[in-house]
Amino acid sequence: MIPYTLDTNDMRFTQVQGFNSGDDFFTYLKDAFDVLYAEGCDGAPKMLSIGMHCRLLGRPARIAALARFIDYVKGHDGVWFARRADIARHWHATHPFKQEGAQ
Repeated sequence: MIPYTLDTNDMRFTQVQGFNSGDDFFTYLKDAFDVLYAEGCDGAPKMLSIGMHCRLLGRPARIAALARFIDYVKGHDGVWFARRADIARHWHATHPFKQEGAQ
């Protein structure tokens, strides 16, 4: 199971207290990334999941905010852009299931 969040999610464009502009979306993603990146630099790697839906994020001003965020993140070392399948494969290979009581 891959973590999914409503926090950094374009669905917040549909909510009363959600995002009102592409700038809101960019700023929220950037702030979330900055905190997680700093924590990751301290030796505990982090993952930022961004929920995206074509009908919401696929509008010009909104997709521009995502493009700006991606450009921002690319300016940081050690960042991996991955699909859910890539994350699942990595986790499975790095942290294989160990049945309790098994030797």
